[in-house]
Amino acid sequence: MRNFIKYSIVLVLLFFEGEKVLMAQTPDSLGRIRYKYDFVVPTNGNFIQAIHAANNRADKTKRFRIFVKSSMYRIKGEGNPIKIKENGKELTIPSPMTILTAPNTSICGEGMKNTQIESMPMHEGISITSTLFLKGADSTYIQDIEFWSNYRDDMTAFANRAVALNEKNCKGNMFKNLSLMSNQDTYYTNDGGYTYLEDCTIKGTVDFICGGGTIYFNRCDIELRNRGGKANIICAPATEANRNYGYVFNSCRIYGSPEQDGRYMLGRPWKNAPRAVFMGTLMELLPDSLGWTEMHGTLPRLFTEYESLKPDFQLAPTAKRRTQFKDANNVITHVRYNTNLSPQEADNYELSKVFPGWNPDQRVAQINPPVVKIKDRGNIYWDDIPEACLYAVCKNRDVVAFTTEPRFTVPKGTAEGACFSVRCANFYGGLGERSNEVVYPNR
Repeated sequence: MRNFIKYSIVLVLLFFEGEKVLMAQTPDSLGRIRYKYDFVVPTNGNFIQAIHAANNRADKTKRFRIFVKSSMYRIKGEGNPIKIKENGKELTIPSPMTILTAPNTSICGEGMKNTQIESMPMHEGISITSTLFLKGADSTYIQDIEFWSNYRDDMTAFANRAVALNEKNCKGNMFKNLSLMSNQDTYYTNDGGYTYLEDCTIKGTVDFICGGGTIYFNRCDIELRNRGGKANIICAPATEANRNYGYVFNSCRIYGSPEQDGRYMLGRPWKNAPRAVFMGTLMELLPDSLGWTEMHGTLPRLFTEYESLKPDFQLAPTAKRRTQFKDANNVITHVRYNTNLSPQEADNYELSKVFPGWNPDQRVAQINPPVVKIKDRGNIYWDDIPEACLYAVCKNRDVVAFTTEPRFTVPKGTAEGACFSVRCANFYGGLGERSNEVVYPNR
């Protein structure tokens, strides 16, 4: 993470106010390698243009960092013609999907709750509605942003599949403070790859986490949305047969619409050799006592739990979890695994064993902010943080500038009483918590 080889890099000082962009070729004052955002939305263009810039850059071995300012962005997608079938008819429609194919790309927003990107598909379908589609885009990093589909608020669309995020054949993706919202098939997981999520939120109704790959959900929130009186199903894994791990939910939280209490299912087997494990999950709403349900005659390879918790943090009742599933020939088959793991078995689901040698939790770590001071009626300064790859200067909690130096001069004409703080970016461009605030001017 820390690479302090001395050579010239691009130092960036971006002033959003007035849309002034200054990019000067110079190292920082200590000769350290620090990084800029290669594309700022909307300063340098819209979100789709940012993805195009990442896809079309010449050197894809170097990380491309996108910063998305706080706002709600509606996107129409690539618009290239695609063929679909609807009501028995073949239609050609403009694609509503935005597709990232380039590896080593970061997409970082100002905050999960205030940086939102919405797609507007006119037709439902798991393969045609992705707000963002990561197609072979290895080592994608996403932080502090929310993706959703316009189906999210359509109360008649419970059976409509609208994907917020789709991954395919991506290795080493990492998501921090990412929110995904839809109804059915919210997150179509990484067929052919592996992904790490930390402190993320996934919202939906039916199979809203579905697909293949090895996907590790660490401290994530799973929100059960209102389904008009019907029971929700959280996941539908389609784990590839050659994998030892599928979905691992570690120290997660399940909550949401009160109508789901005692009714929803943890998951059902979609295809291949489905695996799903819930480890130390806080179930603020309890599932149906069976826990799991069936689909298409597929048999689960492993559907199990370890120390599931009730809202009072006592162990949840799991004795009645389903142990029989019908196969493709409608024959009842008994599972060959325990529906509750022993402590020894649970040890195999530690992050270091699921992803040996990778340590994604260390890679997504946030940089603690400095102590900010102000003097001379507008000169803000702080002690340099060696781990920080960039500083974001906030005015009244909104990011207004970036700098690689531990100082900032408040622009002339700034109103009295404006509060300034600083956030530090990690290697991938993700911003940590805000520092203390100082008030301009200093009197």
